[in-house]
Amino acid sequence: MITQDFPPETGGIQTYSLCHARVLAGKCDRFGVICPDHPDAAAIDNTLGFPVIRLKIRNDLLIVSLLRNLNRRLKEHPVDATFHSQWQTAAAGIRARNRGLIKQVFVAAHIRELLFNPFAAVPGLGRLFTAYRNRVLQQVDHFYPVSDYTARSLMELGVEASKITVVINGTDPQQFYPDDASGLKQKLGLGSKKVILTITRLVERKGLDTVLESLEKVLKKVPEAHYLVVGEGEDRQRLESIIRKNGLAGNVTFTGRVPYEELNAYYNAGDLFVMPSRTQPPDVEGFGIVFLEANACGLPVIGSDSGGIPSAIKHGATGFIVPEGDSGLLAERIIELLTHSELRDRLGNEGRRRVVEEANWQSVSSKLFEDLQARLEH
Repeated sequence: MITQDFPPETGGIQTYSLCHARVLAGKCDRFGVICPDHPDAAAIDNTLGFPVIRLKIRNDLLIVSLLRNLNRRLKEHPVDATFHSQWQTAAAGIRARNRGLIKQVFVAAHIRELLFNPFAAVPGLGRLFTAYRNRVLQQVDHFYPVSDYTARSLMELGVEASKITVVINGTDPQQFYPDDASGLKQKLGLGSKKVILTITRLVERKGLDTVLESLEKVLKKVPEAHYLVVGEGEDRQRLESIIRKNGLAGNVTFTGRVPYEELNAYYNAGDLFVMPSRTQPPDVEGFGIVFLEANACGLPVIGSDSGGIPSAIKHGATGFIVPEGDSGLLAERIIELLTHSELRDRLGNEGRRRVVEEANWQSVSSKLFEDLQARLEH
């Protein structure tokens, strides 16, 4: 596995890479990770049962180091294939394959990395980068996008449908599970409130302003409703301004950033989870693991139809999908869930079942491995 993003750094691709690596390492005869170095790397690397090769280079320049030394490493430690967490490092794998050092090159796809062009503001360089990206994509043996949306985006970039297999993200149902959070609710002053929950980085595209716009309508039907926002980010000041303007100060609580190991308690403090993200290319929701984390805790979820969210939520089964930016319909769905406990429980229980049986890292990584193996044996 070759990845620009790996713990101890945090983020979606870091989680993706680590969780898949843990499962794949137990299924492969030989497995290792190549990634950039980090000052605190030893703390995580020493807990893993597979080698992690750390290269002293910036994340976005990992390809430079790989083009210099990947072939040598593959001669010393032969493997059948490289699996790249992002397309940016695939050129090194392609070169190794073309020289007979590996059989195939596999690449994951999230979304932002497919849309982001670092030279977009410089027309000539921007076009060259796009041409380079498309040339690399055409030479990959097979792609594993995390959502149907990302799969469609790959096809729009010229990748054949036969070279694409969707393998959704997962989560850990032993880390996120239903639990009593009454103590935390008391601590936060939420007592008997019906809690609408969002856990995310506070940036504009996450659509928290849409939730705030829906609150006036929600509070008329459910006066005991309260919006709990967990996370920090650049959009907080704007959101607080909206709250003051709409007289919602007593109905919204910001906790700031919460340590990852404490998130289960905060999920359980909610009655439902909501994140109506909007599409702002290249920043698009590739999937939304938070929806699975909330489902794992027995919460129904509401998301928008933006990006890969429809692959994270089974509409009408584990939660609801609403059009992005539609605060009116969002309010109706929130009211429906807060006023119908049977529906709330049914969707939450189905969400938990889905995570336990399908949308967990052990299951999705096993599916990934079986497909990789079949392609290598074909």
